[in-house]
Amino acid sequence: MNAVDGGAARAGSSQDWKQSPAARRAARLYSSLERRMRAVIDSVAARVCPSCASPCCRYHYCRPTARNPWYAFVNHVAGTFEVPEDWERRRDAFGLGRGGCEIRAGRYVFCYSYNCPRMLAALPGDPARRAFEELSDLLLAANRLPEGRLLHELGPGDSLTSDHLRHIETATAAAARRLDPLTEGISHPPRWPRPGGSSHGALGDRPRVLSDKT
Repeated sequence: MNAVDGGAARAGSSQDWKQSPAARRAARLYSSLERRMRAVIDSVAARVCPSCASPCCRYHYCRPTARNPWYAFVNHVAGTFEVPEDWERRRDAFGLGRGGCEIRAGRYVFCYSYNCPRMLAALPGDPARRAFEELSDLLLAANRLPEGRLLHELGPGDSLTSDHLRHIETATAAAARRLDPLTEGISHPPRWPRPGGSSHGALGDRPRVLSDKT
């Protein structure tokens, strides 16, 4: 059975799925959502990350853009980042440039969904923080494939089926529809005065770490 027509993603299966119109359509939609999410996330990161003494960027978060077949395909379709030929030997965050992460499409999903305490603290109150956390998680719906496997776990030689591609496109389109209201909630959060205190809430729950999302 051709991988584009059905069956599970498995090592050694056909890579013909990359030639299908459905794959390119899903990749363009996915990269468009990434770009729109990055515009919001980067606006906060720009105020926080440059002064951070321990940035969270690491080489093992850059590698999926080269190693994972979906991320690599999205990056190829979007044409935004040239993966260095020696990426397997690099021990630096090779996607990190002077202006921040240069992997504009096909970026590791948890680079979006992890929010450090400093980023959350830079937002104006709990409603904005909740909206920011929800926005940063938008790609996670597409990340869980129909049979339960996770998109970010795919490795070299793995393939995607037509069911996978339909799922990615549908989940990404649904996430894109939620983006504008969440962006508004971050930029102009509602404020409810608290008796005897500021309308800005406390930081709230402990930010989630990468392992909480797997």
